[in-house]
Amino acid sequence: MQLHDIHHVAIKTQDLVATDHFYDTVLGMEKVFRPEFSFPGSWFNIGRTMVHIMGGHAGLDNDGNTPHGGASVDHIALEANGFDEFKKNFEDHDIPWRQFAIPEVGLWQLFAKDPNGVLIELNFTVAKEPEGSAGPGSDQKYLPGEF
Repeated sequence: MQLHDIHHVAIKTQDLVATDHFYDTVLGMEKVFRPEFSFPGSWFNIGRTMVHIMGGHAGLDNDGNTPHGGASVDHIALEANGFDEFKKNFEDHDIPWRQFAIPEVGLWQLFAKDPNGVLIELNFTVAKEPEGSAGPGSDQKYLPGEF
C-alpha cells in the first residue's frame, strides 16, 4: 500500500467568477477541462495536483450555508517561483498578503486568502529565485487580524 501525491484539493464557493479569477489570473494556474456535472465549477492544474472549484449546491455546507475559510484545514501550501512577481501581482489585484523569510532552511513565504477565505501559502526556495530578487522586506500589506 502506498500514497503518491495529492490528486486535488476541492474548494466550495458561491462566487465562481471571483474564485476563478484568483486561481487563474492572480496565481496563474492553468484552467483545464472539467466534465459536465450537476453543479457549476472549474478545474485548475498545478504540476501533478489539481484545484477543483465547486459552485451551486455543491458549494454549500450540509446546512445550506456558504462556507468561508478553511474549517479544519488551516491552509494550502504551494511550491512557487518568482516571489517578487507574486507579491506585485497581489498588490496589483489589491489582495492583502503577508510574508516571511526562514533563512535556516533557505525559504521565503507569501500568504494570501482566496475569495472564499482559504489561506494560500506560497513557498519559494531562495536558491532557485531569479538573481536580484528582493524577497521579503519589512513591509506587510494586511491589517492585524486579517490572517
